[in-house]
Amino acid sequence: MKVLKNEPLDKHTSFRVGGPAKVYVVPEDEYELQKLIEFLHSEKLLYNIIGNGTNLLVSDEGVDSIVIEIGKALDGIEFVSGRGNAECADADGIYRIRALAGTSLGKTAQFAASHSLTGMEALRGIPGTVGGAVTMNAGAYGTEMCDVLESVEVITRDGKIKKLAAADLKLGYRYSIVPEEGYIVAAATFALKKGDKKAIEAEMADYQQRRKDKQPIEKFSAGSTFKRPEGHFAGKLIEDCGLRGFRHGGAQVSEKHCGFVINDGTARAADIFWLIGEIRKRVLMEQGVELTPEVKLWGNF
Repeated sequence: MKVLKNEPLDKHTSFRVGGPAKVYVVPEDEYELQKLIEFLHSEKLLYNIIGNGTNLLVSDEGVDSIVIEIGKALDGIEFVSGRGNAECADADGIYRIRALAGTSLGKTAQFAASHSLTGMEALRGIPGTVGGAVTMNAGAYGTEMCDVLESVEVITRDGKIKKLAAADLKLGYRYSIVPEEGYIVAAATFALKKGDKKAIEAEMADYQQRRKDKQPIEKFSAGSTFKRPEGHFAGKLIEDCGLRGFRHGGAQVSEKHCGFVINDGTARAADIFWLIGEIRKRVLMEQGVELTPEVKLWGNF
């Protein structure tokens, strides 16, 4: 497998910031990944998993742990219903597709649409991999992973493969038990229904246009910076505090959508971290609502 030393993580995150990983490993397939985890567990070595790095803020100093990239190792989609035949459903009328964890969620949704399968239209524009989306029960426009996810295959802390039903993950709003159990998602199976291909593609195009119109998808960001607080919208709370366009160094509250913190191309991780903290403080003081970041933090801040 590919092993790199002092690999800059700003190349691997959508924020385009972050220092190096002392050791960066890219397994070539699921078997190599499983054996790697088994070895690291036996040696009691710490590691972190990265897919597309779309929900991640890495400190400017980087990380001491081993970083394992699964995007290239686990990329692929197949039919598992109808004995692998794209034209045949299972006896219950459901079409099942299995996507490896490193496959982009957008690619998976597009694959479903190309075969006239409905259910993943709203998920098409979510950045990141299938594994990351399962881990956080990603969602958009009223659809979440739990609505289409049937089962997952995970690698346990000691390198064993385990199959779990979606219900076993206790999926909630931007939550699953995957991180706390130390699982690594290796693959996910989705249960979908046949639909009208033109209608599916039209709906996906509509969602994509909405994102383009309302979100700063052309900027360096990690998507929505904060979870949606119960009874509120994070972007509206931030806007009501007068923080639209507010900046620190190269980090800025998006002018287009206040729920996004963006990097103008000159930010350091410390700038983004400071701005996130200041937003939380201002919203709590002025609106009485505590915002919880969706973004994961690696390293020292």
